[in-house]
Amino acid sequence: MKFMSFNIQHATDYIRQVIDLDYFAKELRRFDPDFLGLNEVMDEGEAEEYTNQVQFFCDKLGWNGFFGLGAMIDGNNPFGNAILSKHKIKSAENFPIPDPEDKSEPTYYESRCVIKAIVEVEGKDVCWLVCHMGLAYLERVNAVETICRLIDETDLPIILMGDFNVEPDGEELLPIRKRLRDTADLFEGAREMTFPSDKPRKKIDYIFYRGLECTSAKNLHEVIADHRPVVAEFTI
Repeated sequence: MKFMSFNIQHATDYIRQVIDLDYFAKELRRFDPDFLGLNEVMDEGEAEEYTNQVQFFCDKLGWNGFFGLGAMIDGNNPFGNAILSKHKIKSAENFPIPDPEDKSEPTYYESRCVIKAIVEVEGKDVCWLVCHMGLAYLERVNAVETICRLIDETDLPIILMGDFNVEPDGEELLPIRKRLRDTADLFEGAREMTFPSDKPRKKIDYIFYRGLECTSAKNLHEVIADHRPVVAEFTI
């Protein structure tokens, strides 16, 4: 089964700098993942560009989907993560990540979330987590604490993916690394840089796992959104 993680920057074509849902739907169909985790997804809101992007992709591709709200942007514009699947999603929940009390780091702050879904891989249930961590260090610390709690609550095999906004040697990733394996530990192609997509300078997008066999993993050399997609294949 192929899992894919992709920060789509609200379906903005990186070259033309316009939102183009048809273009992204075509590209997602070309990649043909079984399970797709998306970051920076819009839902229907007050602003004209805030439409139900998950429903659009589901209608276009014939897949199943779920949107997880992270933040309301400028009042009433929903923004967050999403999952899309060619297969049945047995269950899906959204878990808000607590905002840090200390916001003194000079960077952009935004409320974030983790989607937890149960899906079936080769007849076995798998816990699938999709997250987009913040730019601030303490935001990421809170995200890792939330993720590790979800990991520790289940005995199921786990796949964790998303844009973590931290490079591989970041100390905040250590609790995750104690629990899960990074696909980049196995495959050189998964160690390549992912951002920005045209001339990547850092790796901040990941797929971690536990309880499955990872048979391949790589970061795709695609300039579609501002991040490169990350894919991995797993078997029980």
